[in-house]
Amino acid sequence: MNKAWMKSGLLLILCIALTACGAKADNAGGGSAPSTSASSEATEPTNGGPVEIEFWNILNADLSKSLVDAYNSSQNKVRVKSVFVQNSYEGIVEKLQVQAAAKKLPDVVTNGLLYTRFASETIHAVPLDTFIKQEKYDTSDFYPSMLNLGKNGHGQQIGFPFGISTPVLYYNADQFRDAGLNPDSPPQTWEELPEIAKKLTRNGHFGVNMAIDFGWLYQALMETYGGRMMSADGKSVGLDSEASIKAVQTIVDMVTKDKSMPLLQGTQPFESMAKGDIGMLVHTTAGLGMIAPTAKYDLRTAPFPTYQGKQVVPAGGSNLMIFTIDKAKQEAAWDFIKYLTDAKRSVQISTSTGYMVSRVSAYEDPDLQKFLEEKPYYKATYGQLETMVPWFNFPGTGGTRVQKIIADQIQAALQGQKSPEEAMKEAAKQANSLVQS
Repeated sequence: MNKAWMKSGLLLILCIALTACGAKADNAGGGSAPSTSASSEATEPTNGGPVEIEFWNILNADLSKSLVDAYNSSQNKVRVKSVFVQNSYEGIVEKLQVQAAAKKLPDVVTNGLLYTRFASETIHAVPLDTFIKQEKYDTSDFYPSMLNLGKNGHGQQIGFPFGISTPVLYYNADQFRDAGLNPDSPPQTWEELPEIAKKLTRNGHFGVNMAIDFGWLYQALMETYGGRMMSADGKSVGLDSEASIKAVQTIVDMVTKDKSMPLLQGTQPFESMAKGDIGMLVHTTAGLGMIAPTAKYDLRTAPFPTYQGKQVVPAGGSNLMIFTIDKAKQEAAWDFIKYLTDAKRSVQISTSTGYMVSRVSAYEDPDLQKFLEEKPYYKATYGQLETMVPWFNFPGTGGTRVQKIIADQIQAALQGQKSPEEAMKEAAKQANSLVQS
């Protein structure tokens, strides 16, 4: 996997908020059903003391300590040790592969949504269905579209949602006013957005930015334009479809023709939005943790724009998953997962990061409602729950490498080295050779 791509893509959507502050299940996973006995060597608890488990995560140190300490203090049967993993969820996946070979997998992990299929088919995450059925655990309080993010292609619940985000439209209402635009009427469609971006490109400011070379945002736009990441029969990718090419062309035109969009890398889009160097930004709601504290203007957000009445927003974030085969540690990990995903913790994590709560009761919590009233720019993402889909996981042993292909080819188009059509046809050619292997 490519580290440079991670710094400008996965690292942003999957860990910016945590460090700074319903679709079909076959998009999320597939292949053979996971086994509960293909992970690590069993280890029985000793001396009748608490069961000790490791929690692999990418959380901010203060947030992780707060959550783990509170859980450890709430009971005496389990002791959790937080293990920070560098390089975001890509770092976790790489470490999982090493530990799987040594048969020493961790107990509970924050696994990125891009790697749900990988966790199910290759590392064999433990299905949670058994625990749910044994104690008749009520999952009805979870938003269905969020719970669906943790299901594999067989409908098994292999993870619970933890820190979920969607792409939204950030905008500087002050710049709207200065350009003679109504700040109460941000662009609602992809037909409108380029025109408004041109009007906002003035006085040394650019109109908009969207990192479409990041596969998550590319999926959002191409599926909103009516495309599919793969064909209905799952035999070929849809990267060279008319919808895909048109989506990339829309962004390329704003860069090369309209001159309303700068090419930004890494955390630059969030920094530029915070400073007021761009008037609009299409990116993850998790970026609020970086933008809101330093923005010295009327910051607002709006839903991801539609195209011909259609909107599709892939979910970013992670699932909490169990990998150990030790029965006592499985039970301990399950108890910890229930704690981390209850309504109180969901509100705590959301108000600390910008990620969404995963439960209806958490959204209705008075503390969260007060928070949203005081900071209304956190609201837009919740209006997209009905159009939220899993971050597409490509099949095959080389499926995770397709995101790098998408990034490279779209960059070639943005740099003027290829036309959008040439770039996406080449992307499809390379991707098909991987997913069909």
